[in-house]
Amino acid sequence: MKKIYAVVGAVAMLALAPAAFADTSSGTLTVTGTVESSISLTIESAGGTTSGTGTAAATSALGSISKFGAAPTGFTLARGASNWTLSSTAGVKVDKANLTSTDYTLTAQLGSAPASGITWKLNGSTLSDSAATTLTSTGTYGSTGSYSWDIVVADSAAAAAIDNSIAFTATSN
Repeated sequence: MKKIYAVVGAVAMLALAPAAFADTSSGTLTVTGTVESSISLTIESAGGTTSGTGTAAATSALGSISKFGAAPTGFTLARGASNWTLSSTAGVKVDKANLTSTDYTLTAQLGSAPASGITWKLNGSTLSDSAATTLTSTGTYGSTGSYSWDIVVADSAAAAAIDNSIAFTATSN
């Protein structure tokens, strides 16, 4: 029995011996960073044949439009004595992260000067390419705001493309 204990003890010492002399090394990864607040704006809906909803770069195609033709998808058409108006809505959603702001200001501005005889409006305010128009100064984060959108075409406007873009900007308050 003593021999068995002696053999077991010798084997145990041999098994531990290499571990006692093993090489080791260590290192440290230091991580630095700063959480920044952010907001995100997406176009959720618009009249016309719209693509890219749910992103910040949606496109609305109206096709060929005329005073005495049918209104494009998602628009209504009102004929006046000297002009006609296409009306729809644009849905804009603003989300926030890591921000204590309770609301935001939303502005809109045309990307280029409108064609002669064409007036672009949001919420009844005429848009221009030279200055932003405030749509709301108390926007609610996480909900889609619906803004009335009108394109007014004078009967004197040339038969030509009315292409333009509306740049929306949300600023946390």
